[in-house]
Amino acid sequence: MNIKKRKKNEVDWSNIIEEQILPFVERPSRYINHEINSSHKNWDDAVLRVVLIFPDAYEIGISHLGLKILYSILNKIPGVIAERCYSPWIDAEKILREKNIPLCSLESSKPLAEFDIIGFSIQYELSYTNILAILDLAGIPIRSENRWSKKYPLVIAGGNVYSPGPLEPFIDAFALGDGEETIKKIAEWAIEKINDNSFVPDKKLLADLAKKVPGIYAPALYETIKSNDPAQRICAVKPSCDDLPFPVPKQFAENISNIPVADVAIIPYCEAIHDRAQIEIMRGCVRGCRFCQAGMVTRPLREKTADKVIEEASSIIKNTGYDEISLTSLSSGDYSNIADVLKTLRNKNLFPDAPVAVALPSLRIDSYAAVLADTSEKVRKTSFTFAPEAGSERLRRVINKQLSNQEIINTIQSIIDLGWSRVKAYFMIGLPTETFDDIKEMVQLVQQLIALKKNGKNSSLQINVSIAAFIPKSFTPFQWADFSSINDLIEKRNYIYKYLPKRRVKISFHKFQLSKLEAVFARGDRKLADVAEYAFKAGCRFDQWTEQLDVDKWEQAFADAGINPDDYLKEIQPESLLPWDVLDYGVSKEFMLKERNKAIEMEETPSCFNGKCVQCGLQKWNACSLK
Repeated sequence: MNIKKRKKNEVDWSNIIEEQILPFVERPSRYINHEINSSHKNWDDAVLRVVLIFPDAYEIGISHLGLKILYSILNKIPGVIAERCYSPWIDAEKILREKNIPLCSLESSKPLAEFDIIGFSIQYELSYTNILAILDLAGIPIRSENRWSKKYPLVIAGGNVYSPGPLEPFIDAFALGDGEETIKKIAEWAIEKINDNSFVPDKKLLADLAKKVPGIYAPALYETIKSNDPAQRICAVKPSCDDLPFPVPKQFAENISNIPVADVAIIPYCEAIHDRAQIEIMRGCVRGCRFCQAGMVTRPLREKTADKVIEEASSIIKNTGYDEISLTSLSSGDYSNIADVLKTLRNKNLFPDAPVAVALPSLRIDSYAAVLADTSEKVRKTSFTFAPEAGSERLRRVINKQLSNQEIINTIQSIIDLGWSRVKAYFMIGLPTETFDDIKEMVQLVQQLIALKKNGKNSSLQINVSIAAFIPKSFTPFQWADFSSINDLIEKRNYIYKYLPKRRVKISFHKFQLSKLEAVFARGDRKLADVAEYAFKAGCRFDQWTEQLDVDKWEQAFADAGINPDDYLKEIQPESLLPWDVLDYGVSKEFMLKERNKAIEMEETPSCFNGKCVQCGLQKWNACSLK
């Protein structure tokens, strides 16, 4: 390989990437750099160099709002450079390995090993092999203990850190909760250490980080024992040095109107998976769906002011040229100012050059008011999305989603009358206590929706039904539940295929083997690190992509590690220790156990929206306004 040199005998990796990678990959736009609004700062002027990594393909990662915000925050701090990296696709990884080219950052084409901190944004469990591949491609040892006391970056992860056990041997520290303030504190701490010439990753440095920056969990600093659950999970039980918290509390922004935003968002050259402006209008949810991890771990509920939302919308449209805005939250219809915001966004005076469409993801049917429907009438429509989750009213009581069939039918009728012609409906199968009668009721409900009329005539409503297997998640009332057998899921799938009408109904199922693998890692422990490493070495990548999942390789990885994955799918007794007990996301274990028992009795827990506190555990932080 002919390598050009720059000053100080530095290799010109940007030239190598341009000449030896871009012409030979399927989508070079994933790697070409210099997107509009990307940040380019002088490498030599920086005190602290951070690379933020989204361990998935570029078009997925560039859409992630959280990473955009952290990127913007860091690059506004004097003396800090923040750059990005995404998982190279299969073709690019092959070239990197064949030509011995290290994985580099996007902005400056600097090898990842030259940064001070590597920050992974973890969004789903099946990105773990990508994380190991990224470290390996960068020439960085994948196990933390093999990096310590050497000139390697400090590896930190945030995002979906709700059952980090399988990653604990690979990640130096996890940042829990909202990252906007934590990332600034980490940067300030790191600058101080670099200036003192004491920034060398090891247990001493990790202990200092964990003591000085709230919400940091450094797994190497905690003693462990085996639980008595079917998988004998390894659980952290106490810190091995003084002044470390147990459990480690998450951090949360009390006022999200004051947090920094990414109003100068990066514009990709290729089409992103969510190719639109994004504005977070609300954080947290208090609906209390018993399967929903996000609704539990992101409490308390906090709203952004309507004026702030409009201000962000004006700024981001001006800075990006997007013609669509997505108002994001876990339940957009619950946002108290939603009607006023939508009316303002459709005002021609706000966007005089061209109309701007508004997307409302995560819209609950029981929060869909007539005023919202009326406001949405003049906003460009794509499709209406709703999530009954469970097929029957009985099962919706089990999961605490108090929604009757008639409410669903009435709402879909109203949107048909308003001119909507496409509906997306999300269901789960394999929920706790589910029977075949619940599946039959799901089919009957979809049949009733298709039969709805408009102005007395058959409507042209098209329904896309997406069905996934229920996965028990940590920090939920169903964290102790088992995962349904593949045979049981297949039997239910076959019934749905057989009896749902083919005309005007499109059915898609998430791959059950993929769901099973996710269920194992969603409640995993440190022993599964060996499985992830074996799978990575066998070539597993992008496992959350259905076409990329190689079940045979994963089965061999479990066998090589001497682990039976089915042990991780079994029901866990409530008295068993759990690997995630070391983390504190606010909602108490006692509350979740109470909710588990109420699910069995099909007993409702009202939403906090009625003003009555359900005593979920956040009171200890004075984080909730309800008493």
